[in-house]
Amino acid sequence: MNIVAWNCRQAFRKKVGRLASFCPQLAVISECESLEKLAGCHETLFTHAVWAGDNPHKGLGVFGASAYPLTVHPAYDDRFHWILPVRVTAQKPFTLLAVWTKGHKDRKQSYVGQLFLALQHYRTLLLEETCLVVGDLNSNAIWDHLPRVGNHTAVVRMLREHGLESAYHWLHREEHGAESVPTYYFQHHREKGYHIDYSFLPAEWMQRVESVHVGTFEEWREWSDHVPVVVKVGNEAIRLD
Repeated sequence: MNIVAWNCRQAFRKKVGRLASFCPQLAVISECESLEKLAGCHETLFTHAVWAGDNPHKGLGVFGASAYPLTVHPAYDDRFHWILPVRVTAQKPFTLLAVWTKGHKDRKQSYVGQLFLALQHYRTLLLEETCLVVGDLNSNAIWDHLPRVGNHTAVVRMLREHGLESAYHWLHREEHGAESVPTYYFQHHREKGYHIDYSFLPAEWMQRVESVHVGTFEEWREWSDHVPVVVKVGNEAIRLD
């Protein structure tokens, strides 16, 4: 199963074909237009789709190939912008918490603060279901000093307590805040790169993580200020016991 996280910087309908080489089964696309505006442009790659947002030009899209039907989880609470729990009907169902964090009128609740509060709210879901947390967190441990209700390190700790690990950090043996490969380039400047896009997977899946591919600045600068992060997981990780 190939899982893609990408902030496409809007107009996904014009860019979806760029993901074809990854053969994605699941994709979390930040800054994605609504499904109405996509008008089926995603269907060359994805059979299933759900979306959340308050701006039809710029929301959070989740896409699944034919073997991965998607439904919005009944526990979804739209107070958290945007953390969208999605039920994925694989051979062994799981819940994907798709993430694109945004600002908040209370700055302490902005960005990683939104995710921290959402994870507290979805604690029962994290305890009782197999969960993934994937997307643009707009967060890194280098900004832990900023005044937030919960910083990046607190979120990583909380996810670890629920048995989730970042696939990139696990595979590359890097610490949070010391990443060697950026996923985002501020204002498209190569020298201003930051690692802010993640795929947190169940720890028991980690032995099945075959690769974590991070796109290059040169290849993706024309399309977005973010590059895709693609995690390849062996199918054994999601089969029925």
